[in-house]
Amino acid sequence: MAGNRTVRNAGGIELAANAGLIVALFLAFYVGFGLPILWAINYYIPSFFDGFGRRSLVGTLLYPFGSLRFEYVFVAALQMAVRYTLIVILFWRAWHSPLTLKLVVIAFLVAPTGGYLFHTAGYPEDILYLALLAAIHVRPLPALLIMGATLFVQELAAFTVIPLYVTSLALRREFRTAIVHGAVLVAVFAVIYLFFQTVPSEMIEALLARVRSVARYAVDESYYQLFRNDFVGERMRNYYMPPARYLTRALLMAACVSVVVAVAFYRRSDRWFGALNVLCVLGACLAPLLLGFFGWDVFRWVFLSLLSSLFVLLFIGRTTPAPAAMTVAALLVGFALVGHLEYFDGAHPRPILPYPRFVDFWQAELPRIFGKALSR
Repeated sequence: MAGNRTVRNAGGIELAANAGLIVALFLAFYVGFGLPILWAINYYIPSFFDGFGRRSLVGTLLYPFGSLRFEYVFVAALQMAVRYTLIVILFWRAWHSPLTLKLVVIAFLVAPTGGYLFHTAGYPEDILYLALLAAIHVRPLPALLIMGATLFVQELAAFTVIPLYVTSLALRREFRTAIVHGAVLVAVFAVIYLFFQTVPSEMIEALLARVRSVARYAVDESYYQLFRNDFVGERMRNYYMPPARYLTRALLMAACVSVVVAVAFYRRSDRWFGALNVLCVLGACLAPLLLGFFGWDVFRWVFLSLLSSLFVLLFIGRTTPAPAAMTVAALLVGFALVGHLEYFDGAHPRPILPYPRFVDFWQAELPRIFGKALSR
């Protein structure tokens, strides 16, 4: 009798957790939903045939579509499809995870990271993290090719998914593969750094002229300044100085979560391997924060650091101790109470209350967002 009661209680808790996942996902969508901003549209446009090297892989793959790749609706639809594919995979994984990891994902969705996940649709990290998931499930050579390709989607993959990929190899004790693949990927990054940083001005202007001739929207041409400057040229500066109030809290949160996730992979039975696990995981989770020393989207780097930690727990680490998962969930809930992530283009996370604001989103604001997008 007691056994049956225990089974029923466990089933009830599981059901409640699954309901919590659905509600948290629904709220995160409401808080942060947005369509790709005009800056992000540019990530899918430049191609190798336009004279671009870095950040050209997606545009090269879309080149056969001709001028359609300059249309906002076409590009935004692709970007939304990629982002929501990533969200579906994350949700599916959480749904089939132990209770403690479900609580982590619920907390991630309730925290500012949940709304941000929906707000930043269109940015190339969607492709990068999907590529990572593919790479950790295939044989070494295809995995290396996939990860090498990510550097031509966005060279900043060197600070986001590539550390996670090398960490996944180390956690599986594939040390030789980790060293060889890591060295090859560093070499690919060096090639991009040495030969593909900048694009001649006439090629940039030629591409912009083709985009302007088709686009019904105001092209955000500031994106193309990236191709006129070296990585460490005049734009180089420390974007963490001076630290803003909410940025300090966000950085502290990312650091704390990274430490907890890393320590969760320490194994007393094999201290040397356990220490290596901690170093690899900690480095992979904190690596996106290094982007703040030469890229201004510092709240986005915090988000990617926390997303990397979530990927370690859900996809890369084999088992996670319950105390560590509960600690991460508690930290994220704390982040929901005291912090936020700044949105792009003057947007703000939507408040859950008052209730009329919530209703207005579904009845008026959401149709208005899609109407504006379709008019571009």
